[in-house]
Amino acid sequence: MNNTIDFFKSALDLNALRLASIGYAGLGLLVVIIAEGLDDQEPAPYAAYYVGAINEAISPKFWDLLSISSLLVLCLTLPAVYLSRQTPAWITPATCLCRINYRLFLLAFTLGATACGILAAQIILRLADGAYPAAWGNLFFGGNNLVVLVMLPLLNALWWCAAQALTQPDSLLLQGLFRRLGKYTWPAYGIYTGLVVLLVVSQQ
Repeated sequence: MNNTIDFFKSALDLNALRLASIGYAGLGLLVVIIAEGLDDQEPAPYAAYYVGAINEAISPKFWDLLSISSLLVLCLTLPAVYLSRQTPAWITPATCLCRINYRLFLLAFTLGATACGILAAQIILRLADGAYPAAWGNLFFGGNNLVVLVMLPLLNALWWCAAQALTQPDSLLLQGLFRRLGKYTWPAYGIYTGLVVLLVVSQQ
């Protein structure tokens, strides 16, 4: 178990994850502060125009759609990558799926990290009426603001790690995953696919 953890730690640049998360979250926080400052300068009929724009930005439902889409495409990518190790004919489809999946996970991470900054500004600095944090709370089963500020960064970190693993079919992370699963590769894939389908159905 420790060897597996050490492997993933060495294969993933966690410092890059930390810098990217802080950078995008900081960008989101800065945008909220700028929007609040601009609205303070506007006459009453136009008040909260920019803060309203912030509340419409990075919809939690759209982020959820991106995340679900990434997981569904991963259901296709994993068997294609596995088969590409056995048959050269699968290398091209596996490469295409890896690229698509990489971009989906990275987009979900980018938007989610930016949303973290927006949420932090609205929750901690109390710069809005709370409608935007409430919308994210509904996504996380009605959780409060603290739950959102914990769960969203954790999921974003997972999406970033998944994106790094899917850079190409022969990436160190993917091949290491298959090697460690060994004969349990297909049962593990079946469990993963079942969980994704269950997640999609439960959200309907």
